[in-house]
Amino acid sequence: MNKSIPILTPLRGIAAICVAFFHARLVIFPQWKDTLIEYTHFLENSYLWVDLFFILSGFVIMHVYQNTFFKGINFYNWSKFIGLRFSRIYPLFLATLLVLVAWETFKYMANIGFYGGALFDGWGMSGIPAFHGPFNRGDALIPNIMMLQGVLEKDLSWNISSWSLSVEWLSYMVFPFLVPVLMQKKVSLVIPVLFIISLVAINSHHGSLDITGGVLAYLRALSSFALGTWMCTITLSEKTKERINSDMLLLVIFLMCIYALHLPALPFNDVFIIMAFALLVFISAQQQQRNTVIFKLFENKVTQFLGDISYSLYLWHAVILLVGIEIINLLFPQQLVLWHLQTSWISAIVGGFFYMAVVLVISTFSYYYLEKPAMRGLRQFFQRSKMITQ
Repeated sequence: MNKSIPILTPLRGIAAICVAFFHARLVIFPQWKDTLIEYTHFLENSYLWVDLFFILSGFVIMHVYQNTFFKGINFYNWSKFIGLRFSRIYPLFLATLLVLVAWETFKYMANIGFYGGALFDGWGMSGIPAFHGPFNRGDALIPNIMMLQGVLEKDLSWNISSWSLSVEWLSYMVFPFLVPVLMQKKVSLVIPVLFIISLVAINSHHGSLDITGGVLAYLRALSSFALGTWMCTITLSEKTKERINSDMLLLVIFLMCIYALHLPALPFNDVFIIMAFALLVFISAQQQQRNTVIFKLFENKVTQFLGDISYSLYLWHAVILLVGIEIINLLFPQQLVLWHLQTSWISAIVGGFFYMAVVLVISTFSYYYLEKPAMRGLRQFFQRSKMITQ
């Protein structure tokens, strides 16, 4: 089962862009935040696109690796799997972390305090000394290097997007042990019920699923991840596959997700959104290549490219926001004040296009010249090390 699955990669691109604007609304576009809420809660709820990443990862990894662990788990196949995942996520994560550390070191030497835009300024956070700011905290550096910040840190730290990598990394650890359970059909039915209950419990305890640190953050990730792995084990009849392979069904479910994100944060609406995301992933995975207009809207060269660079986009957008706003404040403080006084929608649209253009350029460069080469190099290193050991 190693063939690629249509649409799933483009969904990653869509999710990454939505998360990028979710964070940007606080740093670059705070003056439109409250006004936009009067029309839609889409951006306010867009933190939930991270859960789509968890579901997608679970589904795709189960799709690729279920045969590896179905017959049994041993140290060799477990360590090989972990090595492959490590080489995929750690090099780029480390690169973004080092950029942030280098910038924070420069601020420390130049005695430059934290600046996060007008909203953070209004919260009284401007001027906090280097390595003591709301994110780039010195005491959070070691957990980040170990990629354990998602459970050891209660608050976001350094690359604010990377908390999800931490908890997803820990989900990889237990994935091989889930496979034998999920492949037993009678037992596997308990999995989705168990993890949906977990999401409801997190929501009841925290008030929402917007939790990014501690044990509950890991449970949030593992719940969506396990839901994705379980969906990959569902077998459908050929007749059912033909019925599901529908432009209208695909479009309706996608629009259902968009509409759910548009709604205010009602009780357990976020759990419903995750269930809608899970359905979107499952239905998308059943689609077959075809030349219809609706299918091509989802699966085309542009959306595929956005999906390919989505990991770079997801990590670099946070660096661009956190470092970029401070550089602009140092070099062009008056122009930045004027920008925060802009309230027209045309200014917001132009600013949004410019922001995304910068993110896409840097992410594209990162994907081709950092992410892919680093992954290949690390995997070759692991392979040589294994040969030497043997």
